[in-house]
Amino acid sequence: MRPRQRALTAIGVAGLLARVAYVIRAADGTAVLSDLYWTAFGVLPMFAVAVWLVRRRPGHPQAHRLLLLAVAMAVGVGVEGPLRQMITAIDPGRWLAPLNLVGQYCNLTAMVAGGVLVATYPDGLVERRWQRWLVRGLWANLALPPLLLLTNPTLVFDAWLYDGPGRVPSPLAVSWLAPLGPPLAELYAGAYGIVLALPVLLARYLLAGQEQRRRMRLLVYFMATAMLIIMTGNALRWLGVPDDAPALLLIGTLYWPMVLGLPAIIVFGVLRYRLFDVDVAFRRSVVYGALTLGIAVAYVAVAAAPGLAFGSRIPVELAVLLTVVAAVAFQPLRRRLEAVADRLVFGAKVNRYQLLTAFGAGLEQTVDLPELLPRLADTVRRGLAAPWVRVSLPVSMPGAEAAAGEPQGAAALSVPLERDGQAVGRIECGSKDGGYDQADRELLTTLAAQATTAIANLRLTAQLAERLDELAASRARIVAAQDTERRRIERDIHDGVQQHVVALITKIRLARNALQRSERPADTVLAEVQADATELLADLRELAHGIHPPVLSDRGLVEAIETRADRLPIAVEVLAAPALRERRFGEEVEGAAYFVVCEALTNVVKHAAASTAVVELAATNGHLSILVRDDGTGAGAAAGSIYANGHGLTNLRDRVEALGGSLRIDGNPGTGTQLTAELPVGASRG
Repeated sequence: MRPRQRALTAIGVAGLLARVAYVIRAADGTAVLSDLYWTAFGVLPMFAVAVWLVRRRPGHPQAHRLLLLAVAMAVGVGVEGPLRQMITAIDPGRWLAPLNLVGQYCNLTAMVAGGVLVATYPDGLVERRWQRWLVRGLWANLALPPLLLLTNPTLVFDAWLYDGPGRVPSPLAVSWLAPLGPPLAELYAGAYGIVLALPVLLARYLLAGQEQRRRMRLLVYFMATAMLIIMTGNALRWLGVPDDAPALLLIGTLYWPMVLGLPAIIVFGVLRYRLFDVDVAFRRSVVYGALTLGIAVAYVAVAAAPGLAFGSRIPVELAVLLTVVAAVAFQPLRRRLEAVADRLVFGAKVNRYQLLTAFGAGLEQTVDLPELLPRLADTVRRGLAAPWVRVSLPVSMPGAEAAAGEPQGAAALSVPLERDGQAVGRIECGSKDGGYDQADRELLTTLAAQATTAIANLRLTAQLAERLDELAASRARIVAAQDTERRRIERDIHDGVQQHVVALITKIRLARNALQRSERPADTVLAEVQADATELLADLRELAHGIHPPVLSDRGLVEAIETRADRLPIAVEVLAAPALRERRFGEEVEGAAYFVVCEALTNVVKHAAASTAVVELAATNGHLSILVRDDGTGAGAAAGSIYANGHGLTNLRDRVEALGGSLRIDGNPGTGTQLTAELPVGASRG
């Protein structure tokens, strides 16, 4: 606390002590014990909160303004007793004018400090230049006390001290300034100076963001209601309505709730929203209890107001009846105010059963993760009244993160999204006032379980869709490959076998003509035809071998691969268990395995610059495993692979996956390449 603030605090304590001492000392009836109600329930709580805030945040302008307001109120109640005693005395004495001046300055200082505090609520800042000028203009009210001494022939007292005709001459009155006296006295009595704070407060509220409006809303509503009541009372006085009229008496009974309401709202704002950057560990139940008590007091005051206002004009029975009617009439308003207080302190209540039901029903229409995750985050936030909620999944998944609110700081509550013991994500909740209880954790766990199942289903659906797309694409590639293969066979037959057949037919015709004319010996002609037929047979066998090698059908997979390996220009070692050499697999499996090995060895010869290659075959766990490795340059993942030329690898992968198998290629530059294929035994083309 700074020296100036210590001095103000000491002055405020002195004012409170003076008030208490005067009430205790007074024995002549001039001080009424009921006057301590305002000191105990209005001034003292405000002063205590102001001192506490200044100790916590001595540099915050709002804390200093609140202290100035509280000290002015404390000094005001301190001088009120002696001032009232002097006013009612036969001989007021020469100290009445200075003491009245102190009282006026206390009232105006409290009004100005309160006006600035209200206009700049809650952070102490204004956003526009015109707002700053109006706030500064509030301090002009402090010029009123000396002006009242100069313009009024008699001293001007506060209405609650003395409201009779002027009886004490002003020591500084100037006769030619007398016309200004009544309007200045009315300006002081009506406290119109605080009106400058209202447009600033209203403009800042209308231009504020949602969070700032939430903090300002209660004060704005209170000030609007209070100013409406005050302006109504002043307007009635201007119209000549006497002070003892029922309407003004009724308005007068509402002043106490209004006067007590401003400090109560400021204290509530500090505790509820942690204003002035003060982190308060304050139980919500205490805040709610204080609000409920305040509403009850206001309700009693409003209910009793008609009876008090008209009690001197109507029979007691009728006054009691009015009180009962008012109590019944305002009971719904009281319940509404208590509901508002409950919502302000504890937040809007959520039916958690309905929340879970609605979330579960919404999962039926959710088709992808970018839709599910924001819905989950929003549901958790509403159910737990959390300031923010974040749902995160592995970054490899689409829409891997969603948030409700603005995540700030570390999470106060977090649960994993688990499926079959594996974490698939996490839900994190920001810290909130009062923390999270066991019911919150149970709700979050239930929502997490529902969401985990939905996420797993959506992932399976996405994977299935990808597999279906890949299956459709692979089938299209297989059809295209089959068409290409048919065209190749057609070309081979047309360019090779067909030409041999045509030539053979021509030679047979020539041989027949030669035999008829006896131009050449029959043996010579038939030998040439036999040679051509033998060559044609070799071409047919070569063509058939390219489509499906006979050795594969006759002697099995291992010998077919060995036969193919013997025809290659590099050394190829084929490793297989003896039992595997005698075992036969389905035609589709053997064909796919054979062509996988042939394509792999062909790429090794063409692109790997290898000197040796190894082919390993094994049958385990219902699968035929094929491994082809070489000692060549290697297939880099980022660089071009030795299997990336043409469409051979794609066709092989399609052929293997069509049988329910898998194919993988591993390798790094300089370490050779390894191709691994797995084929389910007995699988057939679907």
